[in-house]
Amino acid sequence: MALPENGPWTLPIDGYEVLQITFAYPIDVVAYGDGGVSAAIRLEQGFDLHDPDGVRHFDASAQPWEELAGVLALRHDRIAHATATEDEATLRIEFESGRVLTAGPQPRYENWAVTGEGFQLIAMPGGGVAHFPNGGGI
Repeated sequence: MALPENGPWTLPIDGYEVLQITFAYPIDVVAYGDGGVSAAIRLEQGFDLHDPDGVRHFDASAQPWEELAGVLALRHDRIAHATATEDEATLRIEFESGRVLTAGPQPRYENWAVTGEGFQLIAMPGGGVAHFPNGGGI
């Protein structure tokens, strides 16, 4: 499903289940939907994970893996709703568990990207989002 050229965007990944989390630089959270379609959420620097214990800030570029382990709580969680804004370059992913992952722009680097069937969004340094209508999934 192609997204409109300009945001804000509602990402077509509701119901996808997180089945893969890769710790490297960056962190990749991969979720799968029906029929084998997938979406990858790439986090390159700072992001927040809101859960019942509060908000935890993570930085994929600076923290050691043991400090990033809280992201593993997303395993087997399903995406309830996902949005991205163009001007503010913010990503918000709500999960069925009540957890919420949020990420914004960074001044010098592409902080987040989401690639799914027929789309790719990339947060640009300092704000704005690059939109590629044929992201094609992963």
